[in-house]
Amino acid sequence: MIKRVLFAAVLLTGLACLFAGASFAQTAAPVPTNTGATVTIERGVIVPVLVTKEVRVGAYGSSQEEHKVEFAVDQDVIYQGYVIAKPGDLAEGHYDTQTNQTKRQFESETSEEVDLYLDDLVNFCGDTVHLGFEKTFVGGIRSGFLSFGVHAHDAVVGKGDVLEASTDRTQKNVCAESTAQTPKPLPKNVILPDPQLTPSP
Repeated sequence: MIKRVLFAAVLLTGLACLFAGASFAQTAAPVPTNTGATVTIERGVIVPVLVTKEVRVGAYGSSQEEHKVEFAVDQDVIYQGYVIAKPGDLAEGHYDTQTNQTKRQFESETSEEVDLYLDDLVNFCGDTVHLGFEKTFVGGIRSGFLSFGVHAHDAVVGKGDVLEASTDRTQKNVCAESTAQTPKPLPKNVILPDPQLTPSP
């Protein structure tokens, strides 16, 4: 009789531990939650982009083969109390090259142009934000009697330069983080895009 009572007590204790463990496992399991916010971004939000690798096209026409570029966001991009991009987020773009030659009676000039475009950025949680930026950088060669020899300089987008890009359209449901910070001022030597033609009303 005593053995049966002991066996029953051990059995009940084991079952109690088993259920307690199951209950603990259920409460300890991580519960997926979505704490992120999304915002609608208007056209014209400024995005400073850091040139992380120099783009150089030789004055003598030695253009780089690879015309895609990858730069980085320079600082937090804050819009209406939300961070929509952080320093180091990928900024993608491309450039085209064009060679022009002008010949005069005593002088010839060859210009090498780099048309640089920023296309989009991928922010810290993987959303793509479309950008607008276009800038022409000019290099070239001038030679002849009136030039007193040959003068050449490359078309260069320098490493460490900061380009003032901006969003080029309204985008909905862009991942963001709430912040109490305000946007930092842009660097004094920020490179502005070329002026764009505004359609007549």
